[in-house]
Amino acid sequence: MSLTVQLQTMLAMVAMGGWLGIAIDTYSRLIRGRHWNKWITVINDSLFWILQGLFVFFVLLQINEGEMRFYILLALLCGYSCYRALLYTIYIKVLEAIIQGTIKTYKFIKSAIFILVINPTKEILKFLYKLCMMLLSFLITVIFFLLKVVYTPFLWVCKGIWRLMPKEKLQKFKNKLGFFTKMKNYIMRWFTKKGS
Repeated sequence: MSLTVQLQTMLAMVAMGGWLGIAIDTYSRLIRGRHWNKWITVINDSLFWILQGLFVFFVLLQINEGEMRFYILLALLCGYSCYRALLYTIYIKVLEAIIQGTIKTYKFIKSAIFILVINPTKEILKFLYKLCMMLLSFLITVIFFLLKVVYTPFLWVCKGIWRLMPKEKLQKFKNKLGFFTKMKNYIMRWFTKKGS
């Protein structure tokens, strides 16, 4: 490697060391602070370090075709140490401000959606439900009224015909009805005894 490439590699690895510090702190704040299952934590940690390793190697590949030297590791450690010494406090404050700002924005949007969309929708649905029930009640009342209007003259006609019929025929009809009622009761009692 030429001196220019070596210098570029060193600077890039110092920057990557700083990046690793930022990534570790962000990951710790967002993911590791939560109470995950043990296996989920192991999987998350493994994926995190695999992705960081691939990212560092990708940067190294772009600069010196992926050639590893001992001083590259030293540059990474140097970059990480510089971040911890100089930028850690500032970055944590900025990260916390971003997280709190995101949470407040989310809560504001959620409240706005509830106030502007969900609550009015609920009220509209309640109003429509009440309106439908009122219309249904009105329709049932109208239907019963119309049935009564149709049924009442029919009942009058039937009563008139019943009164015009001879008394003897009416008595025979009643006797027949009584006979059928007795037969029905007898059959029902017989089936009840059989069942018991």
